[in-house]
Amino acid sequence: MKKILTLALCVASVASISAQKPVVEQASKLSGKLDKIEDARTLAQQAIAEQGTPQQQAHAYYVAGKIEFDAFKQRENKKLINPQDPAVDPVEMGYELLNGYAYYMKAMPLDAVPDEKGKSGKYHKDMTKTLNQRYDAYYASAAEFYNQKKYFPEAYNAFMIYGDMPDMEWADSKIQAVADTTRALSYYYAGISAYSSNKLPEAAVALKKARLNNIKDMQSYIYEIATWQNISNRDESKAAESEAMIDEIAKAGYERFGIQNLVFINNIATSLVNKEKYDEALALIDGQLAKTSNEAGLYSTRAWIQERKGDEEAAVEDYRKAAEFEGATYDILERAAKKVYNRGSEIWNSIEGNQPEKRQEVRVKYFEAAKAFAEKAQAMDPNNGGVDDVLERINYALDTFFPNK
Repeated sequence: MKKILTLALCVASVASISAQKPVVEQASKLSGKLDKIEDARTLAQQAIAEQGTPQQQAHAYYVAGKIEFDAFKQRENKKLINPQDPAVDPVEMGYELLNGYAYYMKAMPLDAVPDEKGKSGKYHKDMTKTLNQRYDAYYASAAEFYNQKKYFPEAYNAFMIYGDMPDMEWADSKIQAVADTTRALSYYYAGISAYSSNKLPEAAVALKKARLNNIKDMQSYIYEIATWQNISNRDESKAAESEAMIDEIAKAGYERFGIQNLVFINNIATSLVNKEKYDEALALIDGQLAKTSNEAGLYSTRAWIQERKGDEEAAVEDYRKAAEFEGATYDILERAAKKVYNRGSEIWNSIEGNQPEKRQEVRVKYFEAAKAFAEKAQAMDPNNGGVDDVLERINYALDTFFPNK
């Protein structure tokens, strides 16, 4: 009985093998025939769906990938003869490259499994040769997807493949020698593609790879910081990871770009303040001010640190310095106006009795100074409205407390 059962199992196994083989062969025979590509894909999917040995599965995935790459090749040949041929569809060619890559990535580990004779890698050489030959096509297809606003997953995946392939053990020497900055640019565009599609985790992966591959564009660092800020805003459980990543990116950006954009030093300072390391944050800003003392934004940042530390007078004085610079932005002027007015109101409320000299000091040093900052901001951007409320409160205080002035 045991022998009969064993024989039955063997027969079933052979039947499974013989059932799969014709489907794979049918699919393979249709490879390269553009008018039969959907039939070929259907047959390939049937072969993949059937259970079999790793070698059989490798064969099925290999054939599925070859169908895609052969179709790409046929369209490429037609393009050489007649670029206007309807079959020459760059978007469709991009999909074929992506599909082919995905199938080959599934085929490779299965193909590496030794068969009963200890042999493996039956399709490895052909797959890697094809992928190496099509390397540059991935960037071209990624650009086409991007221009067609097919940002994710199409452009993202194609840009990532172009960036990742030089690290593959099967990449040829030419691809392995691709400059890191070239790969970084591909990762950057992948990151922008994901960010534009609200795929923040994927954007974070791509932009980090761009940074680690020596991206020259400062904007990549800024996008990476923005990505982690958005991740944190949407998921509180990611707050600690986001803060650590922003600090890492900001330090790298500051080291490379200095204060070409204050976002880097400001984020480093924010990280220190969040840890209540106020003196370290102040030392950071002071160190930069020793090199660039004419930067309004640095005084504004130092004022904010002083404010968080609890040193109100130091904060007010730094806001004054920031607002008095010719290059003070609307935001700096708005913060300065609010801080100086609020501090003036606190001092006013603390004055006991008449004390006209102290009250006049508050009028000039705080209320009128704050009004000047607010009016300067309002003139800079009349439609903003950010200082409208504080300006109204300042005018009310001046009219009420000093009606004859």
